[in-house]
Parts: sequence; structure tokens; C-alpha cells
Amino acid sequence: MKIEKTYEGLCEEKTPAGTPRWRVRVDGQKKKRITIPVGPDHEDFEDHYLAARSGLKLIVNEKPKPAKNTLDELCEKFLEWMEVQVKAGNLKQPTLNSRITGLTQARNCLSPNKKTRMGTMKASLPREAFAHIRDSFGVRTGAAHTCLKALRAAYTWGEDHGYPIDSPVFKVKSGHVEKGGAEPWSDADAEKFLACHGEGTMARRWFLLAEATAGRIGDMHILGPRHEMTRNERLYIRFQPSKRGSSEVQLPLPWDFMLEAANLPADAAAYLLTEKGTPFASSGSLDNAVRKWIIAAGLCEPALDDDGNPILEKNGNPKMRATRSQHGIRKRRAEQIAEASGSVYEVMAYLSHSDPKTAAIYTKRVDRAKLAERAFVRAEAAAEARSVPRAENRGTLGTIEPSKTKEKQEKWQPVGESNPSFQVENLAS
Repeated sequence: MKIEKTYEGLCEEKTPAGTPRWRVRVDGQKKKRITIPVGPDHEDFEDHYLAARSGLKLIVNEKPKPAKNTLDELCEKFLEWMEVQVKAGNLKQPTLNSRITGLTQARNCLSPNKKTRMGTMKASLPREAFAHIRDSFGVRTGAAHTCLKALRAAYTWGEDHGYPIDSPVFKVKSGHVEKGGAEPWSDADAEKFLACHGEGTMARRWFLLAEATAGRIGDMHILGPRHEMTRNERLYIRFQPSKRGSSEVQLPLPWDFMLEAANLPADAAAYLLTEKGTPFASSGSLDNAVRKWIIAAGLCEPALDDDGNPILEKNGNPKMRATRSQHGIRKRRAEQIAEASGSVYEVMAYLSHSDPKTAAIYTKRVDRAKLAERAFVRAEAAAEARSVPRAENRGTLGTIEPSKTKEKQEKWQPVGESNPSFQVENLAS
């Protein structure tokens, strides 16, 4: 028997089969012990331990297994498979998180009569059932789109594991219209943010790092001095983005960022650190900090619920949502390259794109703006001159009259050796 030092009265025993068993001595009763079902590593251990010390035993309600061939069973088996793939490095944790959110919403959606969870129904749902799940989101078309993506992924996996083939879920449209994604930062936004977060702040260091690398939020928390390299007496940062299909990035580090990170030791784990001086545990924890920094700089607006009403905090103040993000800095950098006449391939190299079509979005937008500006100048000139000016290399010159069409006439042909027909006949003979 082993008495743990951290928790008074906690004992770890071994059953005859060698399985560990945890028992807690009731406070004030040396001979009375209560067996608890979990150990110190379990998230519910504290509740079981405190209850046992008081002489009580918590009743654990085991999670019931879903009925066979139901939507619940399909989703749970699919998510279990995804967890294995994440551990193997074949899938990313954010992808799993997105699927969990979408499938949980689909399973907990109530049927039209409000009496049954959709998850308890058979996996062979008709098209109307999936349309009902989509419509239950109301104006939140983005959330409905995420839910349908998760359902399609689950049914795609399920086709190889005994679940319906060619489910109607693939025919249901989300109806979501993309609104352009993240808003690019303007020069005024950047000035406002840097004015709020002065030199030496972690918020300023994050902004300068994001601007220098044009990276994604999923990579920022792992970047550090170990990714630095020297080339031609200049300091570069070199890293492989975590997003699948991305190309390696090699970029020179600007002086303003190097000054902000000058106090970091060469063996620092990361550029960006928490208030405790440790690296951010995940991209999600960094993203939460980034939102707070952006809101503190005043780049925000009141958060609204589905009915358009402001959401209030516990203190009664309206909850604010950030109107800018890390991805907006990435878009801003791409537009700056395009406005400076950068090519599609330059945007690809800077933003680690592997497909020219993605990078072409930014160059096309700038090209159209320049063409529109030129068209405006031409239109203004035409209005002033009461005529439309022509490009020098197009159309008929103004001093030359159009050519006139002449009727085709028979030409006289000489007789004798100068006649081509005669020459042919002569050669043949």
C-alpha cells in the first residue's frame, strides 16, 4: 500500500490482477476507506477525492453507448478515428475541433416536432432531415456551412464502414456566401495598434513578427531564435508552415522586429511568450491573447446575438469583438506586394502558397483597380474634349482615309514566254 503525499488519506493499491485501485480514508475515521473510480490524472479526481474525505461516494453515470446504425454512432466512431489520425500526425487538431463542433450541433438539433434529437435517428436520414439541420442555424449561415462540412466528412468515412452510401447530405447546399474572410489591416489600423502597444510589449512583438513573416496564427507560437539563419551577412527566418501543402518560407527579418526581440536569449523557446514567461501552449491560446490586444487598441465593435442585440458581460458592459485578426495582416502584406507591382510568384513565395490561383487573387484585385483608374482618366479626358481619345497603337490614323473597296476586274495576261501558263506548258514539254 502506498500513501500519496499530495493528497492526505489517498492510497493506491494493486488488485490481484495488478490493476491500480484508488482508495481514500474518510477524514477522522482511520479505518474507513472509500474506493474512488479515477486516479489523480483524471479531470474529475478532485470531486471524487473531496467527497470521499467527507464520507460520501459520488455515483458515476456511465455515458450510454449510442444505438446501432444511428447518427450518434456514426459521428462518435468517425471522431474516434480522427483522434487516432491526429496522434499519428495525419490530421491537424484544428480540423478535429471543427468536426467536433459541427457534428455536436447536428446531433443535438431537435426534430421538427421538438421531441427527438437528430443524433438518435438512423444514419440513413432523408434529404429533408439534413435540410432541417441546416435551417436550424437561422442567420448563422457560416455555422451551418461548418456543420454540413462535418456531416459530409463523417458520411464519406462511413461509406467504407457499413454506413449509408451516397447519402443525401451531399446534395444539400449550405447557402452560405463568403464575405471575403478577414479584413485587411489599413495603415491607420497599424498605427493605432502600435500607438496603443508601445516598445517592449508582447503585443507589439507579435504584430511585427506577423507583419515580417505574413504567417498564419497556427505557426506564430512556435517560431523562435532556432528558426534564424544568416545569409549574406543578413539575418533570415526559415520555417516550414504547418498547413498541408505549404512551401518552406525564407525571409529576411526587419530591423524593427530584431530590436523588439533583442533581449531574448539565443536558446529561447519562442519569440512570443505569455505573462509567465513561457511559450504559448497552442495557437488557440495565442489567438485569444491577440484578440485581447486588438480590442485594447480599439479595433473592435459590440458583439451581437442571433437577433442583433448586444451581448452583455457579467458586469453589464457590452461584450466586444475584434474587427481585425492575424490573417488580416497576412492579407495586408499580400496587397502591399501586389501594389508594388509584385508578381504572382512573389506573392506565392512570401505567403508560402503552393497554388498560383490563390496568390492571383491579390494581384488581380490590384490590377483591376489600376485599370479602373486608367479608365476613369480616359473618361474624364473624353468628357472634356467631347470625344473619346484613341490609343496610339490602335485604330486607323486620323490623317488617312479608310481604304475604298474596288470591284474585282480581269487583268490582261501577256502572250508568250512571259505568260506563267505558257512557262508551265513549256517546262512540261
